Amino acid sequence: MNHLVVDLAVVLSVAALISVVFQRLGQSTVLGYLFAGLVVGPYIPVPIFADAGRIAALSELGVVLVMFAVGLEFSIRRLLRVLPVAGFTGLVQVCAMMGLGFGLGEALGYTTIESVFLGACVAISSTMVVAKVFDEHPPEGRVRELVFGVLVVQDLAAIVLVAGLTAVAAGAGLSTDVLASTLTNLLGLLVGLTIAGLFVVPRVIRYIADLDKPETLVVAAVALCFGMAALAESLGYSVALGAFLAGMLVAEAGRTHQIEHLVHPIRDMFAAVFFVSIGMSVDPMLAIEHVGVALLVALLVVAGQFLTVSAAGILSGNGVRRSITAGLSLGQIGEFAFIIAAIGASAGVVGPFLQPVVVTVAVMTAFTTPLMARISGRVAGAVDRALPQPLQTFASLCESWFEAARRAPVGSRNRSHLRNAGIVITIDATVIAAIWVVIARWGMHLGAMLGASLGLAGPVPTLLVTGVGVLLTLPLVAAALRSARRAGQLLAERVFPARDPGAFDPGAAPRRAFVVAVQSMVMIAAAAPIILALAPFTGVPGALAGLGLVTVVLGVLFWRSATNLQGHVRAGAAAIVDLLGRQMADEAASTNLPTVDQLLPGFGSTSRVVVPDNASAAGQSLAALNVRATTGATILAISRDGQTLSVPSGHDLVIAGDVIALAGAEHAVEAATLLLTRQVDEPPASDT
Repeated sequence: MNHLVVDLAVVLSVAALISVVFQRLGQSTVLGYLFAGLVVGPYIPVPIFADAGRIAALSELGVVLVMFAVGLEFSIRRLLRVLPVAGFTGLVQVCAMMGLGFGLGEALGYTTIESVFLGACVAISSTMVVAKVFDEHPPEGRVRELVFGVLVVQDLAAIVLVAGLTAVAAGAGLSTDVLASTLTNLLGLLVGLTIAGLFVVPRVIRYIADLDKPETLVVAAVALCFGMAALAESLGYSVALGAFLAGMLVAEAGRTHQIEHLVHPIRDMFAAVFFVSIGMSVDPMLAIEHVGVALLVALLVVAGQFLTVSAAGILSGNGVRRSITAGLSLGQIGEFAFIIAAIGASAGVVGPFLQPVVVTVAVMTAFTTPLMARISGRVAGAVDRALPQPLQTFASLCESWFEAARRAPVGSRNRSHLRNAGIVITIDATVIAAIWVVIARWGMHLGAMLGASLGLAGPVPTLLVTGVGVLLTLPLVAAALRSARRAGQLLAERVFPARDPGAFDPGAAPRRAFVVAVQSMVMIAAAAPIILALAPFTGVPGALAGLGLVTVVLGVLFWRSATNLQGHVRAGAAAIVDLLGRQMADEAASTNLPTVDQLLPGFGSTSRVVVPDNASAAGQSLAALNVRATTGATILAISRDGQTLSVPSGHDLVIAGDVIALAGAEHAVEAATLLLTRQVDEPPASDT
């Protein structure tokens, strides 16, 4: 009897049965597959079992096909499309979650390598869980765009992590010179294979697809998938890397939908085998023994994703509601965590606890994610009310600025200056990283040499070496800050109209706030990977010191600009209400009146709304209506009986007949207008 056939029959039968039960219970099929692995595995005395070794060998096919499918969805064009919206948020999220996971591992007494693997496992969310939650509770279209954009960035980061951690697991360790060599070789491999493949693979795939023979197309695509996987493995990298590259190259042929339709059934079958194999490797008693750690990690995942994605999303102009919903929707771990944990476990560089912990956390967070998505609206409202008024105003207006910057045409001069600023920042960041790599790698040796030559003893020589590093770093940090500010000014030129030198500039405050926002984003994007990369060598205290320095500098700049913006909005609210009133009172003469953007630039889209007599909003407080958290628009002023209340608070009431001035992104102002004018018996407008 062919034992492999029997094992495959048992695994697929149990997986199909249990996954149906889990789907009927409203849970993810992935959880069903993991539970099926427990049933057929060696740790539960059920008279149904499969050979773990043979299933583990088959499960590698699942890894290859899953990564090929990820690559199919990861075209270069799609990456360029999502980067303006989600690139910064995704980068900050991955770096922050890896740092938090590493810090938790260090606090729990794990080895450095185990802490690195734990950080990598908690950094990547589950596309499968998110897709299922969004199918059951469809979000607003812009939320979906942001969440799946962050997932694309996570997928890219996961590929790099899988390749790098495969080298670590193969014996490279965490030596700085070996890791630098590994990453350089990895970059060379990615660039080389991508460039070479783009000349050949898309043409071949298009030629085969034009033959209109589906069986030939699927055989060719899968052959390329496994061929690239074998090539990557022969070069010392993970099969997942090769499969991903194959999918990405095939996607460039422009026949993605056609190939996905053919490959997905095969992928789904072997992906089920992979998840069952993960479940088979988990000892339930070991999972129970480490359930306390799993709870800590699950809390870290949910809270960490919420905080990092929300903060980064708001700073990058995605609005409070959208950013918070995204942060709560991404609070889980999934497929890549299993792959990364399996790499460490198979190489023996992590303890036997990691896989049970990862599986337990995945189960916990798969249950919590739908709940978090359902309460995201209430959480967004609570956060918006808790924010200081300067931050509330900034979050609302910043969304309109970034939308305007993305829509504005980019001139060749502007693009050239932005590119130069980016090059300078990259060079500064690279030199800073090199300085601290040298100190982390050879600081003790340099301190000993310095102590011997100067006759110093104790920690003084090491402190001197660290001080030299700080002195060398500070001018580079200052230069990077100047370049980041220049990048912000260049982008501001696309949003705010230019003024004659020496003339009064009514848009100075919002322009300054936008420049500081861009400057902060650039500096965080440059600093986060450096701090994360140095954390295993400098330790958590060193990483926290670097993070604290960046936070203090940027925090002071940001708070000053937000406070100035709040004063600007308060002072200009009455003028905007008056201008909008004059425009509506005499439409014929309105062409001779300045626009709001000419009078006071930086308010985004503005609108004057009259609350009708039977509006559902009449008689409610602004806090109860939650206009800003619900729509993203800011109420600049309320005009009533000839009196104007600038920047009202949540305690103020909306009365029928009120004239309300709104500002913010165009879609936010439209949503707020509908909210304020909706009739009592009119159903709420659905998000799109």
